[in-house]
Amino acid sequence: MQRTCAEIDRILGTDPRFGSADAISARNTARFRVGLRLLGRHHTSHAAEFRRIERLPDEALRRVLYDPVLRNAFERDLNLLTVRPEDPSTLALMLRQSPLHNAGLGPCEALMDVRHQPWADLGPAWTWTSTPPEEAHPLLTALGRRRDDVFAEMGADRRVVPDAETLAALARGARLLAELLPHSGAGALRHVALVGFAEGEEEDGSVHSFACGDRLPSALFLSPQALRNPWKVAELLFHEALHLKMFDIMRTGALVGDIGRMTGTPPWRVVDWNLRRVYSSLHVYGHMVLFFAAATAAPADLRSRYGEPLAPDSVGMVTPGSAASADGTYTTSEDRTRYLAHQALEAHADALTPDGRALVTWMLDALEPLLPRAAVSASPPSPTSSAPSAAAAATPTPPAPAATPAAGYRQCRPVTVLPLPDQGMLLAAAPATHRMHWLNSRAWLVYALCDGRDPERLERDYHLAAPDDPAGPAAALAALQRAGLIAPVPVSAAPEPRAE
Repeated sequence: MQRTCAEIDRILGTDPRFGSADAISARNTARFRVGLRLLGRHHTSHAAEFRRIERLPDEALRRVLYDPVLRNAFERDLNLLTVRPEDPSTLALMLRQSPLHNAGLGPCEALMDVRHQPWADLGPAWTWTSTPPEEAHPLLTALGRRRDDVFAEMGADRRVVPDAETLAALARGARLLAELLPHSGAGALRHVALVGFAEGEEEDGSVHSFACGDRLPSALFLSPQALRNPWKVAELLFHEALHLKMFDIMRTGALVGDIGRMTGTPPWRVVDWNLRRVYSSLHVYGHMVLFFAAATAAPADLRSRYGEPLAPDSVGMVTPGSAASADGTYTTSEDRTRYLAHQALEAHADALTPDGRALVTWMLDALEPLLPRAAVSASPPSPTSSAPSAAAAATPTPPAPAATPAAGYRQCRPVTVLPLPDQGMLLAAAPATHRMHWLNSRAWLVYALCDGRDPERLERDYHLAAPDDPAGPAAALAALQRAGLIAPVPVSAAPEPRAE
């Protein structure tokens, strides 16, 4: 029997690797904690401030670092550790301007003169309702500057202060989405921290909605003019929240190796896309296939409360001057999913890690009843990967053996790790590069065995712990070494054997 929309929704919304909002949030929270430890170790004058935030309970920590301004600063600081470590910490400055709020509000949220949570029972998002001058507080100034950067890119002209009718329409659309898709729809809303409103014109018509990406993480904007129909609101919220979900997923696993590679111009646009945009958009359009199918099959109860769904799947206007504008093609999520799946899994397959391929094939397998795989060629997922993983699990072929044999392997110090046993993962940071790596259970086991024991004992102990893996630890050892997490112990440094 073919899967129903409800079954597909459950798969896409509960898979612990790529679907579950709780699992993805737990990995991001771990990443926040390890990142704060790295920043505190590097920016010693701010170590106490970073430690204070890192020790917060999970929910309080997420309130702070899912704030768009502070998360932008966090991501910037982490990136600068690897490229310009001499730069001062932006996050430390923002934290000093952001006293913790006793009411459990995020830093910018606490500065709103009218506080509103659009879906309080579904997630901790807040609405940008503030009307005071942005210069009234440094965080509001920073929020305004990042908004301006996003608006310039997305074609928005101005921010709109929502009225009661707009806020009610937003809440109604979110409720419809959660009822229509209680797993994937409601779960996507968990990745939204800020909802704002904007108006403007872009090259293919009026601005309806957009997610903000790196400049304003975890934030999306909607046009009040697009909120007249709750089905349209639900569609736009799902679309943009999925972009934010992918933002979180891509920071908790190694999915794309060459994320900036240019892939050409999709038929419905007039500018080149890089592989990051292809991958993220594939994730969105694939889920939208489910949304439109579920809307078409919506039960009478939903129709009686929210009205009739809009016309069958039409994902919006194509850009004037594009190839698709001449022949009317690529107007549906099915068409765009097929095109982008080909780009990711065939034209640029070499740029995806095994886990990157696994995510796409997992999604396409779930959508099989709605989007037959005969129309989309795909590679099978990695059989050994059980979660988004570091290069240790993503690179199966070890390099050529070193000229000088190793007497064993040791973990590079200082060791900065955080285990996630419920997900079978270890988050580990490489001391020399400050880069974080996600190790699945096999790579974690090999890393734990790197305590200086000799290679024969390491091999033997690995097979005792993982008897179902005939390949052994060689690939993981090579990848962990490339990642800067372990180093060989020279033969000359090996301890003398003890006399019996």
